[in-house]
Amino acid sequence: MKYYDKGTLRIIGFASLVIIFSMLLIGAIVYGFTESGMVKKLKEKDLPVIAQAMAAKVESRIERSRETSMVLASDPEVRRWVLDGEPAGERRDHSLQRLSTLVKQFGYSNSFIVSNETHQYWGESGKLLGTISRTDPGDRWFYDFIGSGDEIQVNLDYSKERQEAFVFTNALVREGDRPLAVVGVGQSLVDLAEEFQAFKYGSTSQLWLINPAGKVILSANEADYGRQIDTVLDEDTVRSLLGQAKPVMQTLEFKGPNGSLTDLISYPLSSTPMQLLFQIERQETVSFLSRIKLNTIAVSLISFILILFLFYYVSHRLANPYERALQMNEQLERKVRERTQELAERNEKLMDSIDYAKRIQESLLLRPQEWSEAAKEHVLLYKPRDGVGGDFHWVKPLEGGTLIAIGDCTGHGVPGALMTMLAISLLDRVAEEGYADEPARVLGELNRLVKRTLQQTEPYGPTDDGLDIGLCYVSRDRSVLRFAGACCSLYVRDSGELRLLEGGRKSIGYRRTPMEHPFVSHEIRLQQGTLCYMATDGFFDQSGGEKGYAFGKRRFTELLERYGSSPLHEQAELFWSELEAYRGDETQRDDITLLAFQAS
Repeated sequence: MKYYDKGTLRIIGFASLVIIFSMLLIGAIVYGFTESGMVKKLKEKDLPVIAQAMAAKVESRIERSRETSMVLASDPEVRRWVLDGEPAGERRDHSLQRLSTLVKQFGYSNSFIVSNETHQYWGESGKLLGTISRTDPGDRWFYDFIGSGDEIQVNLDYSKERQEAFVFTNALVREGDRPLAVVGVGQSLVDLAEEFQAFKYGSTSQLWLINPAGKVILSANEADYGRQIDTVLDEDTVRSLLGQAKPVMQTLEFKGPNGSLTDLISYPLSSTPMQLLFQIERQETVSFLSRIKLNTIAVSLISFILILFLFYYVSHRLANPYERALQMNEQLERKVRERTQELAERNEKLMDSIDYAKRIQESLLLRPQEWSEAAKEHVLLYKPRDGVGGDFHWVKPLEGGTLIAIGDCTGHGVPGALMTMLAISLLDRVAEEGYADEPARVLGELNRLVKRTLQQTEPYGPTDDGLDIGLCYVSRDRSVLRFAGACCSLYVRDSGELRLLEGGRKSIGYRRTPMEHPFVSHEIRLQQGTLCYMATDGFFDQSGGEKGYAFGKRRFTELLERYGSSPLHEQAELFWSELEAYRGDETQRDDITLLAFQAS
């Protein structure tokens, strides 16, 4: 210690204490700001995001059932059949088949048609289940809906007998101002209950969906099903939730039964008068702050020891600390420059590889000569998310007609592009087998080839990849079109009307798709000027708008109605402009492909 006198030691000690005090003071300030910020973030962002995400899942189920019911209600064959008094014949077979298809192919629990003319009740079994009567309390829902003047009605309820929650959607069939019938579907929400469990945050959180009367319809806790919310929450909280004429999103805080501070958010659904409630104890969301406090004290003590050691080391071991610091800085800058150059070279090689892969993929997709033979006019919107992607479009002129397809393979970027090459190669192979005029059979063979090629014939194979695809066959005289789809549908516009040919619900190739899964074809007669549209999920699933919801098939249908009469060569840009405006600042989530063509 000969290098230090008492004054020097006092200065070193005082400087160390000042530094430690400063660290403790900064730690306390940071702790206070962090706690305040975390509570604010919890109330204004985290809780709304969790509630909004779960509400979006419920809303999507409701929207899907609304669309299905409206499509059924707008079916001209169903309307004509009811108007004629429900006689036997092709219209009856068509109408009852539609009910059966909704249950068997689209996963609904039930479907029905109830006539306001004959009061007959037809169910998804294709049989007459009975007649309704104004004197039967069980039939009151029908007359209430007819008298309400609403076009569609959505109800969520919990069934004690089935121990499940259901969403019931009723739609009105009209002839002018005259109500002809009520049609609708019912859908189980049992899988949403499982997703409620996944949305739980920590051990103390709770998630409920309640109706205006306070009854629990869905819950992350199975024991809460069918209970009144006032048996779970205190009276003041329940009064705040249920005491409003129109529910609004609100964040509340209260003390739970064990005395701990609890946060709760109420999030109203837009399509039905339900509220989504999410609750979590405050101590669980900010528990890490106590660890910050202990860590700050520990770091301060360790820093005190290190500072003393540093003073000693600097004084005794370093002859010129400033020069040493400059040398170290130069070494660091040199390493940074070398690393930056290395990363730049790797990035350039990677981008060159992706650009070359893009050229290869485009050489497989762009077939101008084939398109000129396939359709009178076509337009394509092709927007890979990463330069190359898993979407593709394909055309194959054959002796008797032409095959036209779009597809959405597993993955994005280069992996997705590899899958498109495999899919196109297999499609070219299947198209030469002699049954290309049967799209459903083509998809069946494509499914078998993909599963065999990727070794997905066993439940636990090395991969689980595949594709969604819409496939059209247009006869050489352009008078007949046949369509089959795997999670992809065809929109047809002719005579100023828009109709939907729905694809199957199973994709191609995945392990969950059976080897011999039967795909279904639709056949239509083409008229002069008939327009056909197919799009991949990237268009429908793009998030945006004020609430960040997916664009959805309903908005897509509105685009077709709005711009369907515009020149075909302008429609793709119109659709893309609408989608970009809806997307706003959101990033593109998936590869996007839209194909429109006029066959005759």
